Amino acid sequence: MAAAVVHPQFSVTSDQNQLHGLGMKAGNGDPLPDIGLLKPSTMDLPMDELRKRYNEDGYLWMKGILDKEKVMDMREQYFRFMTENGDTRILAEGTNPRNGIFSGEDWRNFLLPGALRVFNGLSDEGVFVDKVFKAHVADFYQKFKANAEEPLRDFVGELRQFQDPMLLKRTLLRCNVPGGETTPVHYDQIFLRAGPPTSITAWIPLGDCPLVGGGLMYLENSVTIGEKFEADFSEKSKSLTDEERISAFNKNMMAGGFLDRNAANFGKYWGRRWLVAHYEAGDVVFHNPFKIHASCRNESPEGIIRLSTDLRFVDQAKPFDERWLYEAYQDSDPNVASRQPQVAGRNGRM
Repeated sequence: MAAAVVHPQFSVTSDQNQLHGLGMKAGNGDPLPDIGLLKPSTMDLPMDELRKRYNEDGYLWMKGILDKEKVMDMREQYFRFMTENGDTRILAEGTNPRNGIFSGEDWRNFLLPGALRVFNGLSDEGVFVDKVFKAHVADFYQKFKANAEEPLRDFVGELRQFQDPMLLKRTLLRCNVPGGETTPVHYDQIFLRAGPPTSITAWIPLGDCPLVGGGLMYLENSVTIGEKFEADFSEKSKSLTDEERISAFNKNMMAGGFLDRNAANFGKYWGRRWLVAHYEAGDVVFHNPFKIHASCRNESPEGIIRLSTDLRFVDQAKPFDERWLYEAYQDSDPNVASRQPQVAGRNGRM
């Protein structure tokens, strides 16, 4: 297996008792009636076992695969950037940027530009939006990606048996502030459908993220559901132009390219549990492009902001969605929802 630095100071538990009485909520605030825990994996497991878990579950939650201090440094630099030379007012006054304590301002001000703001009827404007555009090409973020890329690329290459693994240039930084509604139900292939479904996403929490901290949750056994949705969308889109067909925002899609605003109802409809986790800095969750996921409501009692980044890898020896070869939110980026010629507006389940 390709060499990777393992950082062993992390906890590994799948004790379902930690969910007792927790009362977790979906991103829109509705209680999640039936939840379970993600299964953690570690770098000391054989690659054959890791590959088996990924193929069966549609995800692989790897513990301690990145250096925790470098992850925390990235977190601190991001929040410093957001408060210096044009304060976004995201942090509570007088707090340490490394902690990322929320100010309590209107959560809508801190939605990521593009699909999430379209979904909530907001324009890509304001100090925070301007700072997000700049953060995606800032030196501190580019350095973090460069440091993370080699171990993750090598790991993904072996896991997925890629001939020539490559990190796509378009990566995303997201924050989930306490009390806010954030990423609704979706699967990633919706946004990468100009290529075959061979990409893999590495979701990286930039800081510790407890169960109530607004981390990602995954719908159990949902890869086949995502595949069914995409097959249905493809059938409906046969009469569209090629450009419209590959768009996550064509007339057959819900606003923002999402499947449902209400993750609790979505899980009940499909008879599946949502799987959650207590993530730690240094963890990475790899997931299948059809794996259905969403964000939990951040109910951190300390007011801690969840910060994360999405890195996506492909095998550049084979076809892939070349729209992701551009830095996110820059003038050349063809993927931003608010820049699409036609944006759908339905808000129910597809």
